[in-house]
Amino acid sequence: MIARRHVLHVSGYDPVEPRRLHRRFKRELAIFARTWKLNATVSDTHATNTGTAWSVVTAGPDWRVETAYETLDWDDIVRGDLEIPMFRRLCDAVPAIADIFFSGTAFRYLAASNRYALFFLVPLLEFALFAALATFFGRTVAAVLPFGAVTQAVVALVLAVAGFFVLARWPGHYMRFDQALSDWVFARDYRRGRRSDIDARLDAFASRLVAVMRARDVDEVLLVGHSLGSLLAVDLLCRAFDLDPDLARGGPRLSFLTIGATVPKLTLHPGGGHFRTCVRRIADHPGVDWVEYQARDDAISFYRFNPVTSRRIGDDELSGKPLIRRVQIHDMLTRESYRRYRWRFMRLHYQFVMANELRAAYDYFMLACGPVPVLTTAQAADGPNQLFGPDGELLAATEKVI
Repeated sequence: MIARRHVLHVSGYDPVEPRRLHRRFKRELAIFARTWKLNATVSDTHATNTGTAWSVVTAGPDWRVETAYETLDWDDIVRGDLEIPMFRRLCDAVPAIADIFFSGTAFRYLAASNRYALFFLVPLLEFALFAALATFFGRTVAAVLPFGAVTQAVVALVLAVAGFFVLARWPGHYMRFDQALSDWVFARDYRRGRRSDIDARLDAFASRLVAVMRARDVDEVLLVGHSLGSLLAVDLLCRAFDLDPDLARGGPRLSFLTIGATVPKLTLHPGGGHFRTCVRRIADHPGVDWVEYQARDDAISFYRFNPVTSRRIGDDELSGKPLIRRVQIHDMLTRESYRRYRWRFMRLHYQFVMANELRAAYDYFMLACGPVPVLTTAQAADGPNQLFGPDGELLAATEKVI
């Protein structure tokens, strides 16, 4: 039984400020409490050396858990990337994306997950669309001007370039075109060890994890990596092992949860040897409970794919690490909500860190704030559905396996 837990959460490549994350967490916690008929409260935020934290208390009829929830913040680094002028970002993004093709990584993406391969192509398709529309606009306007052919061509070119950057700004920003470009540039530079800012931040995160584990004042420490944050979490966990080789021995349980994960984004690249070593090191470590949840509806992650062996899987892989559970997002939402979000791929991607409207085999808040160890919940065939009764009580059969 878990009475006290400390959660360290690493978000993906998103400029969302911690205050907004706290507001979302508070809103979603209320939905979680209604879904499972529980009591749940959350405190205001306070700053830590590496992020933002708040306290959560959840309780059912026969259990109570105090959770220290802490975000390991790097949103300021993302915002800095997004402030780089669009022209410079395009100049950086072209070779970064070209490298994915010429290294053969794009074809490995296709073999691993055709949906993720399509996600990788989205910014290229958006680029082609913006270029085509801007070119059409430039040529159409120039054709009606009373100039000679050469002058019309120059005017058309100028208007096309200007039109492209206007489209890249809007609707490109709404379509996350600028963020996608920055994401791929960041991934390339991070893989090559050219991001001293993120290296320093990960060193600080690793030190924070070591301090939390050494405090020994909780029953379970849960490190969560969502989206690209899963890669950072892999890296920081290995750095923590470098700082303290006995980190996961003799203290609280150390659970590692990857969700909406993009670990293969770098491990499938020929230059991703460091990350392949890290995932194997975590998988081989006896003191880490590594669980990964995957969903078919999440096109921004790798579905039915083992990040350690780099191979596709069939059914859930319940032996070895990570323990991989395949879940369905449409089981977590009402039919009306799922229809509303069906084509909002980012919203479905973020369902992994949001509350469920329906009880399902996966529930982020039950993993982060519930009384059952993460690994035990993941090993249950129907997840928390199998462990909790209609009124949120912990079933007797569950207590025997905790």
